[in-house]
Amino acid sequence: MDEMSIQDDLIITKSGDSWNIVGFVDMDTTNNNIDIICKGKKTVALATHALQFVFHGLTGFRWPIAYFGSYPATAHQLYTTFWKCVDIMDDHGFTIDYVMADGASTNRTFTNMLFNKCNPREHDFVFRDVFCKSHKMFAIQDIMHVIKKIRNNTESSKQEHKTKAGRYLIINDKPIIWEHWIEAFKFNFQNGFAIHHKLTEEHIYLTPASKMRNQLAIHVLNKDMLYLMKSYQATLPRPQMLASTVELLEHTSQLVEIFCTQNQTVSSMDNPKFAKLMNILNFFNSWEETVKKSVMMVDSKNLITRETREDINSSIMGFISFCQVMLKNGNSINPGYLNSDLVENLFGQQRGIRNGANTNPTLAQYGPANTAIILGQCTVSNKSNSGKTASFFTATTPCPLNPARNKSNVAMKRGIRL
Repeated sequence: MDEMSIQDDLIITKSGDSWNIVGFVDMDTTNNNIDIICKGKKTVALATHALQFVFHGLTGFRWPIAYFGSYPATAHQLYTTFWKCVDIMDDHGFTIDYVMADGASTNRTFTNMLFNKCNPREHDFVFRDVFCKSHKMFAIQDIMHVIKKIRNNTESSKQEHKTKAGRYLIINDKPIIWEHWIEAFKFNFQNGFAIHHKLTEEHIYLTPASKMRNQLAIHVLNKDMLYLMKSYQATLPRPQMLASTVELLEHTSQLVEIFCTQNQTVSSMDNPKFAKLMNILNFFNSWEETVKKSVMMVDSKNLITRETREDINSSIMGFISFCQVMLKNGNSINPGYLNSDLVENLFGQQRGIRNGANTNPTLAQYGPANTAIILGQCTVSNKSNSGKTASFFTATTPCPLNPARNKSNVAMKRGIRL
């Protein structure tokens, strides 16, 4: 799930003989009633965001299942709309096994609500379905946002912050500062033969726009960057000053290799990728414990942010817990496709393809554009976690989507447990 900015505008639409005003905030009946109770009266507000839920099956089946006009959505609104989608999808025979979102503060609060005031780390980011207590579900942060956050933390760590206010990362008494990347970038081109061929000034001298691009963060934390940093380290009179930076890159490069390579699946917990992931997780957690126990360092200055640490644990431990359950059923999981790119691609089509140069469509435009996107693309994504085994479904298929659950089975509907 993710949110997209839209234009706040009111449009009068006609469907059959009925007229509707589209553009107000509408977060489903439960949230609308909660809003009335909290404010003591019924109010209206123009929607400035569209909250989008997308289903992505292990076999590649994808479908934008619901969207809501938001302002933007709060944590409790995400909570109720999420369980609403889970309930309706279950009525149609689709089981929701995990929820994925980016590291926004509301999404993090929403994730904590799923664990009922418990620490998600203590439960390995596994929570129970409110409709069926025996069903385990998993909270996984989008790994692409996590990689960007790690890069942003290192970019904000500078030599000038050593004695001033600001972030100055330290591991094993050695600093991790962005000047190391700058010097390595200069070293990369000093002989005319680049070691890291994809490295550009855009990777090093970041702007607010370039900080949002996933590939730029991947390129400065991958194996090519590790090899460049080691090559630069070998030329220094005091190579040990880059020891912590190289150590960080050794772990981030493995993280990038596992989650950003789209042609390697895992089908068993014996896969060496899981041992690497646990090693990466132990590295960040031991770094956190060392800084917190130290009397000479403070976590707000010498450590990556608390939000980034939580997101790293959610992405890695949530993925491992997810695989521990799903791989027992004979599935294969592709880590390279377990991210929020499907939602981002949907937003990209909303902005650029269906609405021309209109980067922020109105809520009235958003719905019809979603329908056009659904009809204009295949229902089975190439980003399949089980290869190309899924069968394609078309509107001419002479059968119901799920014959086992239809209106005659409405009595089997699960009741929510509060």
